[in-house]
Amino acid sequence: MTKLPHVRQIIEPAPNSGAWNMAVDEVLLQSAIENGIATLRWYSWEPTASLGYFQRESELQNDPRLANLPHVRRLSGGGTLVHDHELTYSLTLPPSQSLITRPMELYRIVHQCIAAELSSRGAGAALRGVTVKNRQEPVLCFAREDEHDLVLNGRKVLGSAQRRRRGAILQHGGLLLAASPVTPELLGIRDLCPGVDLERLAESLGTAIVKEIAGTWENGTLTAQELESVRTTIADC
Repeated sequence: MTKLPHVRQIIEPAPNSGAWNMAVDEVLLQSAIENGIATLRWYSWEPTASLGYFQRESELQNDPRLANLPHVRRLSGGGTLVHDHELTYSLTLPPSQSLITRPMELYRIVHQCIAAELSSRGAGAALRGVTVKNRQEPVLCFAREDEHDLVLNGRKVLGSAQRRRRGAILQHGGLLLAASPVTPELLGIRDLCPGVDLERLAESLGTAIVKEIAGTWENGTLTAQELESVRTTIADC
């Protein structure tokens, strides 16, 4: 595997709104396209529902549990995500990247790094390995079953999706830390492995991933230009 020359890692310490989070991912994808910047970002949310790019809003409104949540539309496809007790990552790769030859390889690389780190903490997660397609897919993403999912004690705790634009790739995914009161049937790591140590999880997961994919990396922040683009993106929505 040919590693990326350099990755910027951004770890956001506090939850943000869905509008902010999706605008930042949009801007990071543009930075990958226009400036060749690869970024790994870790963030969390104020309670929000996000629809997959191709989902109808009526699917959200038909579920009374979801209808009253603030909601946004993601850049990627898939089912609805309830972002609450969750750690989310996004990885943006420029068109010049030579890390992968097929976009699906990126799921395996990232998910295996996350699985190894969780296993080292006593939460033995593994790739599902098989996709189950239903005639009528569930509305909720975490009720769907894809071969790239990370499962713990038979329950999905990590799912990811991608958006490709002008040769660049955005991959983002949500890691369930605990069940949300909105969707208590979707269990997280703390529910499945009580007592597991999840302190400084973003830092350790980030280190595992950047060591695997990059020659060099640094912790950083959005540039002034990117921040301005984020604000403009939100204002235009």
